[in-house]
Amino acid sequence: MVLRRTSPAVLDIYVGPDCFASANAHAIAREMRALDLQNVLIRVIDLSDPVNVQPASVFAIPTYLLNGEVLSLGNPEVAWLRDRLANM
Repeated sequence: MVLRRTSPAVLDIYVGPDCFASANAHAIAREMRALDLQNVLIRVIDLSDPVNVQPASVFAIPTYLLNGEVLSLGNPEVAWLRDRLANM
């Protein structure tokens, strides 16, 4: 028997202003959302907004956290990320 998640996995993508890599992170987020993965919630968190808190594990941007754990420092390859999220 295969156990399935009852709540979605959470992918938080931390970005900042005026960063070329952050612009690419937004594009990657749009591409992942277009896949309509039912088990994954994708959030882009802009650290230039004072209401957003920077976790200690985020020391560079962009940083991708999956369920609070660092998945990637910098933008990952899209195919790798798609495969990783599709298996959630």
